[in-house]
Amino acid sequence: MNEHGNDFVEDDPMAAPRQPRGDIWEQTKHRATAARERTEFFLRENPVPLIIGALGLGLAIGLAIRFSSDEKEKPKSPIDNFNWSFLSLPLLWPALKSLKEKYDDSTDVVKENVDRYARPIRKRWKTWTH
Repeated sequence: MNEHGNDFVEDDPMAAPRQPRGDIWEQTKHRATAARERTEFFLRENPVPLIIGALGLGLAIGLAIRFSSDEKEKPKSPIDNFNWSFLSLPLLWPALKSLKEKYDDSTDVVKENVDRYARPIRKRWKTWTH
């Protein structure tokens, strides 16, 4: 106790009446949702500042990376001088083959559909011109 007889309840943060944790969590969740909605609305209404900001940030990061790297070329190992491109054809061959088959199938489908729609027009054109 102190000499004035005060318990300093007003200055003691632990003496304040506590709210249940669920209520505080709901308030925080509501505030976060409201902030997200306001931000989303602002960005939908004003996309230009976002695009300019992203462009500026990307430019700043790119310049920082460029100027932080050494201008001297690092020594290359013999593995770096090796041409690995010969591996690409065997790995890509099945994909290219299936792409060619799909292309052939799609051209057949397009030919059939064009012929189906163009045949009546050709017949009408012939009747008009003859």
